[in-house]
Amino acid sequence: MLARLLHVIKTYWIVVIIGAVVMGMVLYMSNQNKAIIELEADIKTTNELVADAKKTRSDLDKEFDAKAHRTAIKERTVSAKEVGKEIIAVDNILTAFYKTNEPLPENKEEKEALFAKLEEAKAKNTELTGAKESDHIKTWQLNPEWTLTLESVVTYQDTNHVPVVFSMKTKDGKAAGLIYAIYDVNDHSLNNISHHYTTHGLQDEIDVGGM
Repeated sequence: MLARLLHVIKTYWIVVIIGAVVMGMVLYMSNQNKAIIELEADIKTTNELVADAKKTRSDLDKEFDAKAHRTAIKERTVSAKEVGKEIIAVDNILTAFYKTNEPLPENKEEKEALFAKLEEAKAKNTELTGAKESDHIKTWQLNPEWTLTLESVVTYQDTNHVPVVFSMKTKDGKAAGLIYAIYDVNDHSLNNISHHYTTHGLQDEIDVGGM
């Protein structure tokens, strides 16, 4: 009887132990699965953060591309210098015509050539500055013996509006005045033009038209 009781107790404890081991394994596997799920979630989040970081860096590289910036600045500078040459040529022609005491040529062909050149200059002046017919006589230079020079070009990042400065000197090399303007790169035009003359420049003005 005692032996049978001991056998039953032994069997019971074996079952209990096996059950405990099984439960332990189930709990362990459950915890492992949970850890794996959490790890996979962390990996996914990390990958997303890495992808975002790469994209942000790429955007920053594009935004602050020094080489592209230098190229854009160079292009705007070259373009501004080109418009400077064009407007100087135009103003020289207009000044030579409207600010002179010289009579018109008597030769018909010479006179026609002179007026044809004048019309081209007026058309270019309108193209570059928006000048109307009545504005062409308002030349930057007040004397055909003056010298008009593009002094400076100032360019900035992320803008197509370039400040430019022109200087004017009299025949004897004295400062006659300054011209300030804003060059619009997109329209290839000069806007917000302002004229500033020195006392010597105003005293050296010639206002006798060629008409």
